[in-house]
Amino acid sequence: MNRNRRWQALALAGAVAVGLDLGRVGPSAGRRAWQPPVSKVVAADATVAIACSACSPLPQPAPRDATLSYAQVDAVVKRALRLDTSERSLSRVVAPGDWVAVKVNIVTVPLIVKNRKLTSFWDKGVAHWGQATDLRVVKSLIDYLVNEEKDARRITIVEGGAEWSGMGKTGAATGQTEDGWSVRWAAFDSLSYNDIVAQYNGVNGIAVDIVDLNYDDWVGTGGVKSGEPLPVPDPNQTGITWYQRPEGYYVSKTLLAVDKLVNIAAMKTHNIPGITLLHKQYVGTYMQRAYGERSNSKSGLHQYGDENVLRGAVDLFSYRPTDYGLLESFWGTEGAGPQWGKNVQHNVVIAGGDPVAVDAVGAVVMGYNPADLEFLHLSAAKGFGTYDLDHIHIAGDGLAEVARDFEKPPSAPFWGWGNRQWLVNGPHPEAGLDGAGLRPAEGERSDGITWKRWTGTKRRVLLPQDYVGAQSATYAFAYIDSRSAQEGYLYLGAGEELALWLNGEPVLARQPVGAAPDAARVPVALKQGLNPVMVAVWNSLGEAGLSLVAGDEGGDTLPGIRYLLDSPATAVVEEGVALPEALSLGVNYPNPFNPATVIPYALPQAGPARLSIHDARGALVRVLVDRALPGGAHQSTWDGCDGQGRPAASGIYFYRLQQGGIQRVGRMALVR
Repeated sequence: MNRNRRWQALALAGAVAVGLDLGRVGPSAGRRAWQPPVSKVVAADATVAIACSACSPLPQPAPRDATLSYAQVDAVVKRALRLDTSERSLSRVVAPGDWVAVKVNIVTVPLIVKNRKLTSFWDKGVAHWGQATDLRVVKSLIDYLVNEEKDARRITIVEGGAEWSGMGKTGAATGQTEDGWSVRWAAFDSLSYNDIVAQYNGVNGIAVDIVDLNYDDWVGTGGVKSGEPLPVPDPNQTGITWYQRPEGYYVSKTLLAVDKLVNIAAMKTHNIPGITLLHKQYVGTYMQRAYGERSNSKSGLHQYGDENVLRGAVDLFSYRPTDYGLLESFWGTEGAGPQWGKNVQHNVVIAGGDPVAVDAVGAVVMGYNPADLEFLHLSAAKGFGTYDLDHIHIAGDGLAEVARDFEKPPSAPFWGWGNRQWLVNGPHPEAGLDGAGLRPAEGERSDGITWKRWTGTKRRVLLPQDYVGAQSATYAFAYIDSRSAQEGYLYLGAGEELALWLNGEPVLARQPVGAAPDAARVPVALKQGLNPVMVAVWNSLGEAGLSLVAGDEGGDTLPGIRYLLDSPATAVVEEGVALPEALSLGVNYPNPFNPATVIPYALPQAGPARLSIHDARGALVRVLVDRALPGGAHQSTWDGCDGQGRPAASGIYFYRLQQGGIQRVGRMALVR
């Protein structure tokens, strides 16, 4: 089964999800010191609407790879917007009197000045229409807001393109007479952004204009152009700050002032995140001039390495989250994206008020597993939505109807999320342990060495230094929990040499393996349920790392895969010697977690006790313990599933311990 068919099948099980009302985020940026925005998590459906040119009823249906007129594009866009009748539909998101920002993508433009291409990525005589938001979609959206909804008082098109300068602005080329706002885009009905503004400004009393974010005022802790960078906000009060840039960012005055943000992204592949959709577009909101950069380069986001660009995008997203998102692929990019890829004409629009869910559905349509995209993990952990396909309702055209296997970037092979938690043991002499028969549990001992839990933050997990020795072997154990029996591959990387056992059988003899996750690709057949996997990593230098992905032929994680460290159980009890003086609830670990977490607690006396899991609304998700227990120290493992064994969606959860009329509550984050 190819990966698109896998993700079509998985996504067709879509159901109702828990979303959030992002509401207004950020005050008007004036002379006041900036304060972190606050929004409240509420119950809502995660609904995503899909419309395509080949689907009826449309006045002029056309094949999904056809070149369309504006009228045909407009019909598809408006069908998607009208299909969304959820509480977070665009008609409900935009309230009377709102100032609405429309974020677009203009990374590069077809400008020629004195017979010279002004933007380098418009290269080799190929018009890269798929790199930018289709202006026909922008026009259709604004027409919908101005002539149908009529609630907004002002609509502002915003972007901070990296590769071109505004006319008359710093960095403009000698003889430049056009820019991204004024140039006419031939493939987009020869529209310009200035044309759109001229057509709609003032209609039904609604102002329509443009703010170039590259030249917008920036806001710091002291107000406009004053103070230090703003701390990265936590709008949904999740307490999750572990991946944020500590010093924060300067932020656009306009984005902090608008009431709502509608985000329109072209569907493109990208060599760093895999794909670039709504979240990646926030790179265009980076206020480089606040840091003294004279050009429009966004290189400051690469300060800590390319892998952190996405974390920076999620940081910027946190200041002004997307209230409504549209993905379009009337023109898109596949292959060596975002700049050097090939144009795609796919004629699909994906729309919804949960930006994480919209990007997740876009990923499936492009042939990716949403659970493999780091930016979705990060955004979901901060409470911006869900990427769990079991919790997303599809309105309109089905995923199987619109899916297309986008060619992946060749320069940086894309591989799945992978296991980031192991039980580790070592070092052992080269003879080592018999990996076939071992089923270790945390705290057990092998050859006098205790198995301990070890978690990494990246796909390649550096094994604990005290468990690694030169000219020796370190062992790592986990379960691959598969929702169904299926065939696929284990993608492995270690740096030097490794051996692998799966379900007690040797499947890879000791051999040299590089550090890349695809250094070894082993075909395997996974059974339904738990598949124990043991890896032995040999090294000569005294340092070892390990990566493992259970994936399909394209490198995407197989559907229905979880990585566990023990068999899912309701409770694991450890009795202490001394009784605590009061009911005690410890901090779960790891936190955030995927797929399982351990909750430590202690009871001051023997008797009935109850430990339960609740979602952000307070609704019961799972009861882990509800029986009499001895007094003393205990711990229970939650495997991230509800009471019916269904995986819970990413988000914030609470765990509640009760005994004798006393209760304690803790908070944790599940990151799928």
